[in-house]
Amino acid sequence: MTGLALPTRAVVAPPLQPVVGPSGMGAVSTQWLAAEDWPTVVNDWQALATQSAPNAFLMPAFALAARSIDTAAGLGAVVVMRDGRWLGFVPGHVALQGLVFSVWVHDYAPYAGPLVVPGEEDAVVAALLGFLADRRMTALDWPMLDDGPVAAALEAACGRHHTCILDQHARACLVAAPPKPSKDHRRLARRLAELGTLEHASTASGLPEGEGVAAFLALEAGGWKGRRGTALGASDVTRDFFIAAFHGLAAGGMARIDLLRLDGRPIAAGVSLISGNRAWYLKTAYDEAFARFSPGVLLSQTIGEQLMSSGGIGLVDSCAIPGHSMIDRIWPGRLTMTHRLVAVSPDDPGLGFRLVLGLRRAQIGGKALAKRLLRR
Repeated sequence: MTGLALPTRAVVAPPLQPVVGPSGMGAVSTQWLAAEDWPTVVNDWQALATQSAPNAFLMPAFALAARSIDTAAGLGAVVVMRDGRWLGFVPGHVALQGLVFSVWVHDYAPYAGPLVVPGEEDAVVAALLGFLADRRMTALDWPMLDDGPVAAALEAACGRHHTCILDQHARACLVAAPPKPSKDHRRLARRLAELGTLEHASTASGLPEGEGVAAFLALEAGGWKGRRGTALGASDVTRDFFIAAFHGLAAGGMARIDLLRLDGRPIAAGVSLISGNRAWYLKTAYDEAFARFSPGVLLSQTIGEQLMSSGGIGLVDSCAIPGHSMIDRIWPGRLTMTHRLVAVSPDDPGLGFRLVLGLRRAQIGGKALAKRLLRR
């Protein structure tokens, strides 16, 4: 793909909801809530999510559906409360025979910001570390955390705790309307329009949700993910997860599918999630028969413009790998994500932590090697 290489700028994720100061009163407590028990607390969970720093992946509709695609043992959440009122919800896995608590991410949730009442980040992080210490855990494994108030609270609380940065990278985002399409992309749009009627449709403006879901799944299955067997429609489990999660969020105006259609035929599709004034461009797919016209690029440009002009959205996360060949060219912002491993015990981290650190580094190195081999 050709086009103008745009300058980039680093982005620190802001507290994307109005800040509410902590009460400072009342006893803070913690509770472990196994994933199978999550449906029993949906009301409290939803109430926290509506006032929390935004994370669409931890809205009940999405997270409950996602349990079906995460079959690893030990999934649950540390719930932090003050006098019975929820302050924080930090889901994750208890792993390595109880030595590690790994904050929850998965293939369809590339962000691990917890649900926290703004202003209560210090209390939630301190309670989480206390909970892990009480259960004699060795390490807190926290991937995919941006440089927002939770990260600041974690750094402040870990002044005496050994912390290792296992990974840090920047991925494309928007904090303002994207730059105008390049001359080359405008030319490709004109050539594509010469083939028939080119139109944009969205479930946010009248496109039936079922039609949008079906179009996206079909386009993804017809591309390279379908050939590799990693498309969402490749199995009943992932297909059912996506349908349930999308419809559950869309019912509250928190998910949309956008299509680029040529004479009514979908040739590109994008899935976006919205929570508060933050959005995530989660998935995109296109018809490879039209690859020479870059329909995915053209649609991504439109999606970025519409999300940033819809009112109230201050950050759109591309959810892309760093250096992505498509989105990095058209979305100039960069959002830093960090993977931290924190020793639960202060001062000397101990032999257990060093063993966990070695294992995590080996796992990360193995995944990086696998990605390089897949790209050959």
